[in-house]
Amino acid sequence: MTSSLDAAIIPITLTVNGRIGLTLWAPPWEDDDDEQWQGFLGDGAKILLYPNTRELAGFIASGEENDLSDHPGWGYIQKLTPDELRPGSEDNYDLDQVYEWASGEPDPVRVSALANVVDMVAKIADCCDDGALRRLVENTPAYEELVDEDVSYQGKEGRKRWNELGDTIADSWERAISRVDSWLSWQGDFSNTDLESETVWDRVGAEPIEIVLPDATYLTVRGEVTVDAEDDDTEAAFLGTEDNVAVFTDVADLARYCRTAEEHRLWKLEWWSELADVDDDEVFQPGLDASFDLRKPSERGATLLRELIAFCNLDVPTDTLDATIDKDDWRDVLSEVETCLQPQD
Repeated sequence: MTSSLDAAIIPITLTVNGRIGLTLWAPPWEDDDDEQWQGFLGDGAKILLYPNTRELAGFIASGEENDLSDHPGWGYIQKLTPDELRPGSEDNYDLDQVYEWASGEPDPVRVSALANVVDMVAKIADCCDDGALRRLVENTPAYEELVDEDVSYQGKEGRKRWNELGDTIADSWERAISRVDSWLSWQGDFSNTDLESETVWDRVGAEPIEIVLPDATYLTVRGEVTVDAEDDDTEAAFLGTEDNVAVFTDVADLARYCRTAEEHRLWKLEWWSELADVDDDEVFQPGLDASFDLRKPSERGATLLRELIAFCNLDVPTDTLDATIDKDDWRDVLSEVETCLQPQD
């Protein structure tokens, strides 16, 4: 149970019938009378959805009364910029994708994705007091088992449960989508939305990057791994072990490595196994904002060098490593870092 002091409001996206909308979700919290509440950004009748963070921020700034106005965290939300209202990688709920997930193998990635969506639909049912939707998702054994963390879909009995879940989805999910959509109020022009369904890299918590050196350009993957679950501490990690980074000169080689290799720090990320099912090599092409030019000093390059030095356990001082560092000193640091970059075939 979340206390009023710790209560949070979380930006999320819902994908329903081909449209992606942005809203706010408040997990359970207690008011001053110790009464428990949960809710969405709404107008008293429906959940409000916006096509982009700018329009959501505009509504928040308007001061218009809504279903979260009395939430203890509303004042904090009012101070956020549009960029800060963009959902995290785990806060996207794609109701349209449920059929495809259910038709695949019951690996942890698909099971977790399905459970998260069904759980969010149950929250919508509760917050909107929709008895029909609540009965559909909360009182259906196959859905109840899905959101139970102890359930297994492995082995003969597990496969039977997985097939039963698929039958349940085929029989009822269209009704669930219809009930959910009836509670949504789409605000603005969704033909110009800048929201996207979460990508595989969003779920994994990593991204391909390009490292530009004086004599070569390499590709690898950078991610965040948990070092202290209790304090939710993370640190940067790369393909490879703790003393080297696997790098590539060709996207196809990087893609093949990500699909098959297991001896690297990122393999234990919860969603990493999903990459094995990605057929398109272009998914492994670094984006334009994921290129790091290390040929000359820069703040951006210095940040990556610090992360590589820490990951590879290099004995290299970093206290002067920034955009103002002497070019010769920068090259010396870069030379040390290059020793831990291991080109792969």
